[in-house]
Amino acid sequence: MASAEPVRYEPPVTPDPLVARLRERDREAFTTLCVQHRDRLYGIAWSVTRDREEARDVLQETLTSAWRSIHDLRDDVALGAWLGRIALNHARMRLRTRRRKPAEPMEDIDQWFEADGHRRDDVSAWPVRADDALDRARLAKRIEALVERLPDDARELWALADVQHLSMQEISELTGLHVANVKTRLHRTRLQLREWLAADLGRSA
Repeated sequence: MASAEPVRYEPPVTPDPLVARLRERDREAFTTLCVQHRDRLYGIAWSVTRDREEARDVLQETLTSAWRSIHDLRDDVALGAWLGRIALNHARMRLRTRRRKPAEPMEDIDQWFEADGHRRDDVSAWPVRADDALDRARLAKRIEALVERLPDDARELWALADVQHLSMQEISELTGLHVANVKTRLHRTRLQLREWLAADLGRSA
């Protein structure tokens, strides 16, 4: 008779006492909230707006909204994710009101990919000079310029993952996308950037 599998103990998740203090309109708690979360929220805002001034404005709007609507938070444990979604929404609204250069639609490259996000053919090889003649700073600058060609949703995912280094789970919680969808879309975006960069370096060779 097979032995039963050991039951893994999962410690109970303790609600953040900070939330209770915020609901009581504790100003010191609000200061603590700002200190604990401002860097991450600023990073999320910058990932979308790509503008320091606007990111600071989004941070202020996010913290103000959180203070005003803390009673809307249903799960005290999810404070960080809730704040992140507020920041993301404020940043998206600012982006929609800003006039940007037309992005190159990702739909144009769907023919290159399988349903799981992988290329149907081999990705173009990196030009040799990408390693030999370009230092990291110049290469990063080129990538930044190419990122601006992406649609907003793809640019947002790339920045959250590759600039802010959020996990797939964190991005899923922020955007409302399933983790599998985040991975697939991010994979396509990275390959598209690689394709553009290879062509760009090839033209300047």
